[in-house]
Amino acid sequence: MTRVKVIRRAVIAGACVAVSVSGCGFQGVNSLPLPGAVGRGPDADAYTVKIANVATLEPNSPVMIDDVVVGSIRSLRAEDWHAVVEISVKPDVAVPANAVASVGQTSLLGSMHMSLDPPAGEAPEGRLAPGATIELDRSSTYPTTEQTLAALAAVVNGGGLGQIGDVIHNASTALDGRAGEVRELLTRLDDFVGTLDAQRDAIVSSIKSLNRLASTFAEQRDDITRALDRIPPAIDVLVNERPRLTTALQKLGTFSDTATRFVSDSKDDLVRNLQNLEPAIKAFADVGPDLDAILEYAVHFPFTQSFIDRAIRGDYYNLYAIMDLTVPRLKRSVFLGTRWEQEGAEIIPAPGDPNYLQYTYDPLKLGIDPPPPNVAPPLGDVTYPPGVPAPSEALAAGHEPVPPVSPDVGPILPVRPPAPMSFPGQPVQVQSAAPEPGAPAPIFAGPYDAPPAPGGGG
Repeated sequence: MTRVKVIRRAVIAGACVAVSVSGCGFQGVNSLPLPGAVGRGPDADAYTVKIANVATLEPNSPVMIDDVVVGSIRSLRAEDWHAVVEISVKPDVAVPANAVASVGQTSLLGSMHMSLDPPAGEAPEGRLAPGATIELDRSSTYPTTEQTLAALAAVVNGGGLGQIGDVIHNASTALDGRAGEVRELLTRLDDFVGTLDAQRDAIVSSIKSLNRLASTFAEQRDDITRALDRIPPAIDVLVNERPRLTTALQKLGTFSDTATRFVSDSKDDLVRNLQNLEPAIKAFADVGPDLDAILEYAVHFPFTQSFIDRAIRGDYYNLYAIMDLTVPRLKRSVFLGTRWEQEGAEIIPAPGDPNYLQYTYDPLKLGIDPPPPNVAPPLGDVTYPPGVPAPSEALAAGHEPVPPVSPDVGPILPVRPPAPMSFPGQPVQVQSAAPEPGAPAPIFAGPYDAPPAPGGGG
């Protein structure tokens, strides 16, 4: 009776397990968590690893850090042509933030495992947060023993490994008795490689320049194509114009011969002219250092740069200037030292000259007689009207002094006309000072004194 109950209970438990497992998609006993697996407790940290090839990795395989088991594989599934591995790690283990996942074998014929170590040559950095994912670019798989043996078998059987002996024998035969030549060849190769290494930067720069040039050609490909399409018609035009080009070149040769003969014949005169130009060029060269200052001053003439910097505060400056370009003033200023100079030329008063205000073109204000030689009378010849006391007497009597009587003085004007200007080969014209008898006296309204009228003026 007791045995029947035991069998019944076992059947019921097995049925329950079968139902539960079949409802969850049972994939074998290895898909179930094994008792005693590392990092499978409720407080374990879970991570996801995406890897292209898991080889023969199975669930419950160990997860190692620095060759120490710290966890196990929970599950594996395929997604978008790569594997997604769920791993579980003990909570007290810090997975480096820069860790990379690698699938390999524990030994030559051992089981597969996954290691979470920093990249080779780098130290661990930080800590990977639980639930994080290690992407494909940070995972890899080591070759398995089967793959290594298969690659070696391919090399030994079909890779020509058996012909290495023949290759070595033939190489020994070719080098026998030629040790000196081979040594010299190797020396030259060493020098050549050393030269290339010394010019490595220049070679790299040249390659980069060629790359830029090729890029430029690639960008201008359409233009280059059009140019190549248009070059043949242009060449045809040159071929058609070849007789004219030949004639032009022949004429150019004739011109060159003529120019050479001309230079040879006039060599002495040309050398003499160049020697005569030497003082002028030397003077210009001497002025050269100050030429920039002269040009700078010519822009803001007549002010200097220092005056502009101190006086002008802005972009504009008001200027009122009078430029006298009359012929008499030019003769006495700019033309001095030339054939047109005239030191004693009578000039018209310009604004600012002492007698500018007395100058007039009005004949009514000009006067007929020239002014007396003494404009102002001597101090002793001052006269006062009858009955008018002298200033000292008026001040003594308490009256306002009366100014003295001064002779009538006309405008201060030049009284001689300028000498007539003469040129080489031209007769000098002389103007008579007095009109002919019987002719009316002219009225002179210019800046010069009028000729005296017959019988004197009044």
